[in-house]
Amino acid sequence: MSTLSPLPSDYNITISEEQEAFRKAVREFAEKELAPVAQKIDKENQMDMRLVKRAADLGLFGIPFPEEYGGGAGDDLSLVLATEEIARFSAAFSAVVGATYLVSTPIFLFGTEEQKRKYLVPIARGEKIAAHAMTEPGAGSDVAAIATTATKSGDGYTINGKKMFITNGDKAETFLIFARTSPKEEGKRHHGITAFIAEKGTPGLSVGQRADVIGLRGDQPVELVFDNLEVPESNVVGEVGRGVRIALTCYDHGRVGVAAQGTGLAQAALEAALGYSTQRQTFDTYLLSYQQVQFKIAEMTAAVHTARLLTYWAATLTKKGKDFIKASSIAKIAATEAAEKNAHMAMLIMGAYGVSAEMQVERILRDSQIIKTYEGTNDIQRLTIMKEVAKEMGVLG
Repeated sequence: MSTLSPLPSDYNITISEEQEAFRKAVREFAEKELAPVAQKIDKENQMDMRLVKRAADLGLFGIPFPEEYGGGAGDDLSLVLATEEIARFSAAFSAVVGATYLVSTPIFLFGTEEQKRKYLVPIARGEKIAAHAMTEPGAGSDVAAIATTATKSGDGYTINGKKMFITNGDKAETFLIFARTSPKEEGKRHHGITAFIAEKGTPGLSVGQRADVIGLRGDQPVELVFDNLEVPESNVVGEVGRGVRIALTCYDHGRVGVAAQGTGLAQAALEAALGYSTQRQTFDTYLLSYQQVQFKIAEMTAAVHTARLLTYWAATLTKKGKDFIKASSIAKIAATEAAEKNAHMAMLIMGAYGVSAEMQVERILRDSQIIKTYEGTNDIQRLTIMKEVAKEMGVLG
């Protein structure tokens, strides 16, 4: 998709009757079962695993995968529709589902047939939660800086190191771990990193402290520690030393899901502001009658529609197999910043109720800070967009 000469067909978005029926089913689940406990999940900082099982029954963990691998034979757009509906009530709950795709997607795209049968199928069916382990104390956006090592030993590898801010790390039964199998070479920093599958309960794999971060309470990240963790060679995903390609491809897909989270949060903030401004009166006049409130509602509405269109657009390009890297970065920036903006505006409209920890809007603002950060910070997305534009112009190879 060219920035300078885009085709009108690049912007076609079509949602089928089957996708709309699926979206409605997810919305019904979210409104009837998730909404009543969303505030409790946040307040107690504890996920409702009964509802996670219900999400698995709905097929939310295997949406884009073929039926032969336990999936629903859908696509990224279907996944986006579902994620938006869930995040509208609980970003933390949507993170449990979304983070699992950071393991199932690379196994599907790069794994062997044996790995797909053994690991992808139970994850896609929602029988096992998964966690993607890349981030370290000294390596965030710069994945080539990871220090965790995997040393060849016999018929497998021995992994040593520590990972930080791992979503689902305390719930997962399957882990995708990235470790350095060879030292960094001059000019080839991204070479020498390999992806491994490991299972809960394997000696040498332990869960450390939970990170007390600003949002996503109920699915907050944890520390993972590897102390002589033995992994068989059959659990190497893709080529040895080419794990960064796997990770970046995974993040390209994952950003569209984060954009869907942002869209759901932005929608929720708008709904809260509308509900309050049509019920609350000051000086015998409903808040929505004041022009300053109307302007805020108008801006929030524009932000939601912009986020939704860009997110659906990026997901559609993914489905078409077209270049979607730039589109997914654009969507993530627009949607996650729309969530933050709408939460802040809703707070201004709702006053003390907006900043109350008992209300959803305060939670939306906290959660928006997390989604702006993971899957690559929004400033990293801006760099990604510029890199893709430069390639199109022939400035970069």
